[in-house]
Amino acid sequence: MKTFFEDLNVLEILRVGVSGLLFLLSFLAYRLINREQQRTGTSRKGILHTIFIFMVVNLLGAILVAAAGYFSARPPPASDEEKLNAETYLVDFTSYLVDLTQWTETTHGPVLVTRTDYVRKVSKTTDDYIIPYFTTGASIGCKPIRFSSPPRFVGPKQEPDRVGTHYDYVLPIGHQPEGHYEMVCSQFTFPSGFTNPQKEWWESRVAYPSKAVCVVFRFPANKPAKNMLVSRKRGDEAARPIEDDFANLLDGGQTVQWVGLDQKANSRIHFEWEW
Repeated sequence: MKTFFEDLNVLEILRVGVSGLLFLLSFLAYRLINREQQRTGTSRKGILHTIFIFMVVNLLGAILVAAAGYFSARPPPASDEEKLNAETYLVDFTSYLVDLTQWTETTHGPVLVTRTDYVRKVSKTTDDYIIPYFTTGASIGCKPIRFSSPPRFVGPKQEPDRVGTHYDYVLPIGHQPEGHYEMVCSQFTFPSGFTNPQKEWWESRVAYPSKAVCVVFRFPANKPAKNMLVSRKRGDEAARPIEDDFANLLDGGQTVQWVGLDQKANSRIHFEWEW
């Protein structure tokens, strides 16, 4: 409902309203002329002439007001960068494949996460494309698959005020010109960290504005997902449930898919499930 009212164009509403009112007055004038011509006795030509002029003026006014909306200059639609407040990089599409099929209650892994980004540089920044990662387990391994410049996986970093072991995935494209576009893909291995056999969670990091994010989970055949709750986190704020986009459980819970559009920067998509 909020989006509906934000998208309302007041001038467009007034234009349509005035045009409709003038057309209605023209129709009423036509009805008056018809009634005057049907009355018994001599027609009152002066009154007919006045009503006719009134009808024609209102009809022309309705046509001109309606046409003005199509010939007047209209502001161009907002670009993707403006809509998502992209300052340095804009991600057209991010896909994740979270493969939990090798997870067992004794080994707690490994869990393989393959991430693919379609990245567009929308500024003259010299900053590289950086995605933070963390795990509650011992470590994360990174295997670059596709890139224009070899990425670096910096870490592990211990941050006393934050839980877990942290890394930075650095794609060195700060030297590339504005408008540079590429697909980058890497596979991340979590050897441990998923320790709870009843209820677990995982987060997707949205470091830059993203037009679309698609996440696919694959669960073990003997340990399918019973449900999947999706929420959004920003900074240290509490998770807020995402009510517009729900996760879809397929194959009896062995596959779970979620898609979100127009994701803002500096946020995390939090997935929590029972299995």
